[in-house]
Amino acid sequence: MSRSDSPPLQDGRDEEVSGDLEALEVGRRLRQVRELNGLSQRELARRANATNSNISLIEQGQVSPSVGLLARLLEAIPISLAQFFALDLNAPEGAIVRAGKAARTERPDIGLTIESLPVPGGTAPCLERCELAPGSDTGNAPKQLTMARAGWVVAGNLELTLGLRCYTLKCGDAFQLPSGQRFRVRNAGSETAVLVMAEAQK
Repeated sequence: MSRSDSPPLQDGRDEEVSGDLEALEVGRRLRQVRELNGLSQRELARRANATNSNISLIEQGQVSPSVGLLARLLEAIPISLAQFFALDLNAPEGAIVRAGKAARTERPDIGLTIESLPVPGGTAPCLERCELAPGSDTGNAPKQLTMARAGWVVAGNLELTLGLRCYTLKCGDAFQLPSGQRFRVRNAGSETAVLVMAEAQK
């Protein structure tokens, strides 16, 4: 029996018709989406209440899934039908950096911890997450920025002295500092303060 004469597969609720070029493309996309999300065929079948053999045949392009079955498979990942068909298989993929896995620099002498994250293709070469422990202080002598920076306070409070002016920054407050700015940062509170900052491109 030829492939075109093969009977449609059943998964209990949806019918599938024999594959063609469109089925090959759908199968290729489904396999890539499944693998990108770290799912085996067996796990996807379990989540979608389908059969492992049906998913295997779909990914090989041997059958074309009904809209209902495809939607159920994608919902189990989860991804929408619109996202699935708009997917550019050759587009660059982003990455997730889990907590504690970014490059880390510690300055226990001033109570500062910095985690750095490069920004791919961005105007800023690096995004930084800075933790200032209670009592941390950059020191009585002002520091000077070698390049412009901007950022937000995302937790806690801190004192930021710019030149001769001292500001108290609370969660949600932001700052923009030009290159050459003289500053002092101090956490006079009892809780760790957290900043997210980016520096200007060189």
